[in-house]
Amino acid sequence: MKPKFAWWKLIAGYLLFVLFHQIYDLLGGGALAAILGEGIESIYAHMKMYFYAYLVVSAIDYFLRRKDLKLSFWYSRLLIAASFPWMSIAIWFIPEALGVHLGRFELPYSLALTLVGLLFAFSLDDTLENVEFLPAAKTFIGIAFAAALITYVGFSFHVPSNFFIVVK
Repeated sequence: MKPKFAWWKLIAGYLLFVLFHQIYDLLGGGALAAILGEGIESIYAHMKMYFYAYLVVSAIDYFLRRKDLKLSFWYSRLLIAASFPWMSIAIWFIPEALGVHLGRFELPYSLALTLVGLLFAFSLDDTLENVEFLPAAKTFIGIAFAAALITYVGFSFHVPSNFFIVVK
Protein backbone atom coordinates (compact mmCIF):
# COMPACT_ATOMS: atom_id res chain seq x y z
CA MET A 1 0.00 0.00 0.00
CA LYS A 2 1.33 3.40 -1.00
CA PRO A 3 1.57 5.85 1.94
CA LYS A 4 -0.49 9.02 1.77
CA PHE A 5 1.29 12.35 1.96
CA ALA A 6 1.01 13.79 5.47
CA TRP A 7 -0.14 17.34 4.75
CA TRP A 8 0.12 18.25 8.43
CA LYS A 9 3.91 18.08 8.04
CA LEU A 10 3.91 20.67 5.27
CA ILE A 11 1.66 23.03 7.23
CA ALA A 12 3.58 22.54 10.49
CA GLY A 13 6.92 22.88 8.68
CA TYR A 14 5.88 26.12 7.04
CA LEU A 15 4.60 27.58 10.32
CA LEU A 16 7.80 26.53 12.07
CA PHE A 17 9.89 28.10 9.31
CA VAL A 18 7.97 31.35 9.82
CA LEU A 19 8.46 31.07 13.60
CA PHE A 20 12.21 30.56 13.20
CA HIS A 21 12.28 33.45 10.73
CA GLN A 22 10.75 35.76 13.34
CA ILE A 23 12.19 34.27 16.53
CA TYR A 24 15.13 36.69 16.69
CA ASP A 25 12.71 39.61 16.98
CA LEU A 26 10.30 37.69 19.22
CA LEU A 27 13.08 36.89 21.71
CA GLY A 28 14.53 40.40 21.51
CA GLY A 29 17.89 39.30 20.15
CA GLY A 30 20.69 37.60 22.03
CA ALA A 31 22.71 34.43 21.51
CA LEU A 32 19.81 31.95 21.70
CA ALA A 33 17.75 34.07 19.30
CA ALA A 34 20.68 34.19 16.86
CA ILE A 35 21.18 30.42 17.06
CA LEU A 36 17.50 29.71 16.48
CA GLY A 37 16.72 32.45 13.98
CA GLU A 38 18.02 35.15 11.76
CA GLY A 39 20.52 37.21 13.72
CA ILE A 40 22.32 37.94 10.45
CA GLU A 41 20.26 38.33 7.25
CA SER A 42 21.79 35.61 5.11
CA ILE A 43 21.06 32.74 2.78
CA TYR A 44 22.62 30.47 5.38
CA ALA A 45 20.16 31.67 8.05
CA HIS A 46 17.28 30.68 5.78
CA MET A 47 18.84 27.26 5.25
CA LYS A 48 19.12 26.95 9.04
CA MET A 49 15.42 27.76 9.41
CA TYR A 50 14.59 24.98 6.93
CA PHE A 51 16.85 22.62 8.89
CA TYR A 52 15.30 23.39 12.28
CA ALA A 53 11.71 23.32 10.99
CA TYR A 54 12.30 19.94 9.38
CA LEU A 55 13.90 18.51 12.52
CA VAL A 56 11.03 19.65 14.74
CA VAL A 57 8.44 18.13 12.40
CA SER A 58 10.50 14.92 12.23
CA ALA A 59 10.60 14.74 16.03
CA ILE A 60 6.82 15.20 16.19
CA ASP A 61 6.39 12.54 13.49
CA TYR A 62 8.63 10.19 15.47
CA PHE A 63 6.63 10.61 18.68
CA LEU A 64 3.35 10.12 16.83
CA ARG A 65 4.53 6.89 15.18
CA ARG A 66 7.41 5.63 17.35
CA LYS A 67 5.95 2.15 17.97
CA ASP A 68 6.01 1.34 14.25
CA LEU A 69 9.40 2.78 13.30
CA LYS A 70 12.82 1.32 12.64
CA LEU A 71 16.18 2.98 13.35
CA SER A 72 16.37 3.79 9.62
CA PHE A 73 13.75 6.48 10.32
CA TRP A 74 16.42 8.67 11.93
CA TYR A 75 19.10 8.00 9.33
CA SER A 76 16.73 9.07 6.57
CA ARG A 77 15.65 12.16 8.50
CA LEU A 78 19.23 13.21 9.27
CA LEU A 79 20.16 12.78 5.60
CA ILE A 80 17.18 14.85 4.46
CA ALA A 81 17.79 17.53 7.11
CA ALA A 82 21.44 17.90 6.10
CA SER A 83 20.81 17.95 2.35
CA PHE A 84 17.47 19.47 1.45
CA PRO A 85 18.28 23.06 2.52
CA TRP A 86 21.13 23.07 -0.02
CA MET A 87 18.94 21.65 -2.77
CA SER A 88 16.12 24.06 -1.96
CA ILE A 89 18.41 27.07 -2.08
CA ALA A 90 19.81 25.83 -5.41
CA ILE A 91 16.25 25.79 -6.75
CA TRP A 92 15.63 29.27 -5.30
CA PHE A 93 18.62 30.63 -7.22
CA ILE A 94 17.42 29.48 -10.66
CA PRO A 95 16.10 32.94 -11.72
CA GLU A 96 19.34 34.60 -10.61
CA ALA A 97 21.37 32.04 -12.58
CA LEU A 98 19.25 32.81 -15.65
CA GLY A 99 19.75 36.56 -15.23
CA VAL A 100 16.16 37.16 -14.13
CA HIS A 101 15.84 39.75 -11.38
CA LEU A 102 12.68 39.24 -9.36
CA GLY A 103 12.39 42.77 -7.99
CA ARG A 104 9.07 43.21 -6.22
CA PHE A 105 8.22 39.54 -6.87
CA GLU A 106 11.08 38.29 -4.68
CA LEU A 107 8.98 37.99 -1.50
CA PRO A 108 6.07 36.07 -3.11
CA TYR A 109 8.61 33.91 -4.95
CA SER A 110 10.46 33.24 -1.70
CA LEU A 111 7.27 32.33 0.16
CA ALA A 112 6.24 29.94 -2.62
CA LEU A 113 9.71 28.41 -2.82
CA THR A 114 9.73 27.88 0.95
CA LEU A 115 6.69 25.65 0.45
CA VAL A 116 8.38 23.91 -2.49
CA GLY A 117 11.50 23.22 -0.41
CA LEU A 118 9.50 21.77 2.46
CA LEU A 119 7.33 19.76 0.08
CA PHE A 120 10.52 18.38 -1.43
CA ALA A 121 11.83 17.35 2.00
CA PHE A 122 8.60 15.79 3.21
CA SER A 123 8.08 13.94 -0.06
CA LEU A 124 11.39 12.18 0.62
CA ASP A 125 10.30 11.03 4.09
CA ASP A 126 8.27 7.96 3.18
CA THR A 127 10.52 7.13 0.25
CA LEU A 128 13.69 6.93 2.36
CA GLU A 129 12.23 5.90 5.71
CA ASN A 130 12.76 2.16 5.30
CA VAL A 131 16.05 2.27 3.43
CA GLU A 132 18.68 0.17 5.13
CA PHE A 133 21.81 2.29 4.89
CA LEU A 134 25.21 0.62 4.77
CA PRO A 135 27.53 1.32 7.71
CA ALA A 136 29.67 3.71 5.64
CA ALA A 137 26.56 5.64 4.55
CA LYS A 138 25.42 5.86 8.19
CA THR A 139 28.81 7.28 9.11
CA PHE A 140 28.72 9.89 6.35
CA ILE A 141 25.11 10.79 7.16
CA GLY A 142 26.22 11.39 10.76
CA ILE A 143 29.15 13.52 9.61
CA ALA A 144 26.98 15.54 7.21
CA PHE A 145 24.34 16.12 9.88
CA ALA A 146 26.95 17.14 12.46
CA ALA A 147 28.56 19.48 9.92
CA ALA A 148 25.18 21.05 9.15
CA LEU A 149 24.37 21.55 12.83
CA ILE A 150 27.84 22.95 13.64
CA THR A 151 27.84 25.37 10.71
CA TYR A 152 24.25 26.53 11.27
CA VAL A 153 25.02 27.32 14.91
CA GLY A 154 28.50 28.69 14.23
CA PHE A 155 27.47 30.85 11.30
CA SER A 156 24.70 32.34 13.41
CA PHE A 157 27.33 34.78 14.66
CA HIS A 158 29.68 35.16 11.70
CA VAL A 159 28.80 34.29 8.10
CA PRO A 160 32.00 33.40 6.25
CA SER A 161 31.54 34.71 2.72
CA ASN A 162 29.41 36.87 0.44
CA PHE A 163 27.69 33.79 -1.00
CA PHE A 164 25.84 33.43 2.29
CA ILE A 165 25.14 37.12 2.87
CA VAL A 166 22.13 38.78 1.26
CA VAL A 167 23.44 41.71 -0.77
CA LYS A 168 21.12 44.70 -0.71
